[in-house]
Amino acid sequence: MSTSISRWPRAGAVRARWAALERDWKSVVVGATIVTLHSVFGVPIPW
Repeated sequence: MSTSISRWPRAGAVRARWAALERDWKSVVVGATIVTLHSVFGVPIPW
C-alpha cells in the first residue's frame, strides 16, 4: 500500500513552498550567520 505524494491535496502547495525556500536559501544562510555573529561575538549589524 503505497501512497504517492502527488495524490495528497496540499502536495502542490508544499512543493511550491519548498521551491521558494530553495531559491532563498542564500538569504537564509546570510541572515542566520549575521544573527549568530551578533549574538555570540557582539558584532554590530550594519543597518
